[in-house]
Amino acid sequence: MEQSVVEYNVTDAAIAEMESIYMGLSIDDLENKEQFDSVHSARMVVKGKRVEVEKRRKELKVDALAWSKKVDSEAKRIFGKLEPIETHLQDEENKVINEQKRIKAAADEAERKMVQKRVDDLFSFNVVVSIFDAASLTDAEYVDALEHAQAAYNAEQDRKAKEDAERKAENYRLEKIRFGQEAAQAKIDAADKRLAAERAALETEKKAEQDRKDREAFEVQARAIAESEARITVEREAMEAKEKADREEREAQERAAAEEAERVRQESLRPDKEKLGVFAKTLMDLSGPTLTDINAQECLIWALREIQRIAYQVQAEAEMLGLSLGGDRMARDSAACYAAAWSDEECPECGHKYVARDRFGRYCGNSKCGWVEGGKKPDLTVRREDNKDNDEK
Repeated sequence: MEQSVVEYNVTDAAIAEMESIYMGLSIDDLENKEQFDSVHSARMVVKGKRVEVEKRRKELKVDALAWSKKVDSEAKRIFGKLEPIETHLQDEENKVINEQKRIKAAADEAERKMVQKRVDDLFSFNVVVSIFDAASLTDAEYVDALEHAQAAYNAEQDRKAKEDAERKAENYRLEKIRFGQEAAQAKIDAADKRLAAERAALETEKKAEQDRKDREAFEVQARAIAESEARITVEREAMEAKEKADREEREAQERAAAEEAERVRQESLRPDKEKLGVFAKTLMDLSGPTLTDINAQECLIWALREIQRIAYQVQAEAEMLGLSLGGDRMARDSAACYAAAWSDEECPECGHKYVARDRFGRYCGNSKCGWVEGGKKPDLTVRREDNKDNDEK
């Protein structure tokens, strides 16, 4: 591609001329519109040239990347020269723009403070107005509203002061009356107190005389009572001694008679073998509570088997003593049951010497082992049903 010089519509000479003319422009007076317009117009000229260079740069950049880079470089170079001029002019414009913003902000703040002061002034006289209403008032309307509010406030204060003065005067009058009544009552109370003291002294004197007479009469009566009580005590002790002897003799006779009657009654009661039979049956009928914890259930099973073993032993001992528990059939069944209850087998789990058997199966007699034939523990519900059937039989 043929290389050519990159040309823009803005020459260095034109830039130098703008620099010499525009860099000397400044705004010395923020109120001087002519200076502001000169700076603004000059900035617009410089900005227009910069925009033209940008457009030309884009046109020249279309052909090739190398040419684009050359165009960009040249544009950058020109921008570097134009930017200080534009920045200078923008800074000069900003002086006026920023000052105008500051003046407007100051005016707005002054307006806000003025409106707030109106609201506060009227509120000090118990008149409430909104910020919007306060801002809409003219100075004359505000002064008139303030004067009316102050006049109404002063009138209300005067009224309250008058009422307060009247109330204080009435309170003073009532307090004065109360003081007079209290003074009169104090005199009455003093007289009553004096009379009460005189009556009390008289009563004390009368009471002391009566107490002396009562004490002398009481002493005479007490001596008579003491003599009478001493005589009665001697007679009562003699009577109590005789009654005690009679009572001990009577109690001895009654005790002997009761012992004989109890002996006869005991003889008439059922034989001991029947008592043992009832006791053994009561042990066999025990079923225990319903439990949910497995450890508690195992403990209950062991306890019921031990109780059943003891019941069988009671029956067997009674049989060996020749007692017929509930008839010949029951005695034979009891002896056979006890004979089958224990054996010399060794427990397959712990080697315990004695293995027990009941209607639920074989189990170890060692309470710490817990071995049960078949690994099944008896159902306590079934035990209770079996006992119920036995009772019906």
